[in-house]
Amino acid sequence: MGPAVVRRSDLSVITHGDLPFANPLAEADVDAAIAALSLPPAGTALDVGCGNGEILARVKRRHAVTTMGVEPSPRWAAVAHERVDLVHTATLEEVAPMEGAWDLVVCVASSHAFGGWRQAFAGLRRLARPGGAALVGEGFWRRPPSGSYLESLGGASAAELPDHAGLLAGAEAAGWQVEAERVAADAAWAAYEETLIANGERALAEHDDHALRAWVRRARSRWEHPDGRDTLGFALLTLRAA
Repeated sequence: MGPAVVRRSDLSVITHGDLPFANPLAEADVDAAIAALSLPPAGTALDVGCGNGEILARVKRRHAVTTMGVEPSPRWAAVAHERVDLVHTATLEEVAPMEGAWDLVVCVASSHAFGGWRQAFAGLRRLARPGGAALVGEGFWRRPPSGSYLESLGGASAAELPDHAGLLAGAEAAGWQVEAERVAADAAWAAYEETLIANGERALAEHDDHALRAWVRRARSRWEHPDGRDTLGFALLTLRAA
């Protein structure tokens, strides 16, 4: 496989393999959300943490907009360059996109680029033009997480994510109207998690690496935890700038 895997972004690229998205949403849900968007002719779309660029590519095919992605991982960005009009291999702070200028802003499973889920809603609202749209994918607690489950996540805090009602309220507090939402189904979650683990184990069989081995061990521990399949949720919100 080449050099040892040490970077977190490399781990993500390897474990996601040929999955279309780095999140547990079904393709049909993402496509339906994209199809339902109302974007102007010759519009613009920005994806913060665009990964492999697949969401922007699908937005462009459906709506013929000009696309820009921000992705700090060189390996993800290299793939996105083949699909997106312009990709910045950099952090959001380094790019500093123009505020109030985008017809569509996207941030799916990348709120850490802003510092957290609340900051992401606020930051995306500043980037969107008045009346602009957003696609935001974010995790939430389906039920209060147990201490042992949080430990399986690497010592996460329950305060890091909201519950479902809190997620919607956070979007509205940042100046968004929630137009629609799609929540990852249990079957989609299972397929996603099990694919990540299988990809990691396949990579380990080709080239042993301590960081990848630790990732696979944590991922399996999290997924096989008694609370692993009914505690964490993931929603894709379609928003409109109020």
